[in-house]
Amino acid sequence: MYNISVKCGEIQTDGGFEFKLPSDSLNQTLRGDCEQSWYLQDGVMIADPSDPQTLIDPAMTVNSDRLVTSLCVNLNHEIICDAPGSHFSRVTAFRARNQTTATPNPGEFQLINI
Repeated sequence: MYNISVKCGEIQTDGGFEFKLPSDSLNQTLRGDCEQSWYLQDGVMIADPSDPQTLIDPAMTVNSDRLVTSLCVNLNHEIICDAPGSHFSRVTAFRARNQTTATPNPGEFQLINI
């Protein structure tokens, strides 16, 4: 599994939140023997680039190298290629975080005014 951490503010565009595949995956997305799918973290498929008209919320648009969503969420992208004599598969996990949310590091004390 390939993990990518993204900040919601960095991937936000006028049209939604844009999740882009890493450049080393792009060669695989262009192969005719490959199938791709985008999933929510709980495993629900929300987009398939081979059928870009069929999208499930929060997916808004999809193509071979990116997905745009209406919400900043954790996603998984899966690509499977089965050519005679070769097999390739990869799951890319996008872990989104809202940089405005302050969470203390484990082991740190938090001063609370009472």
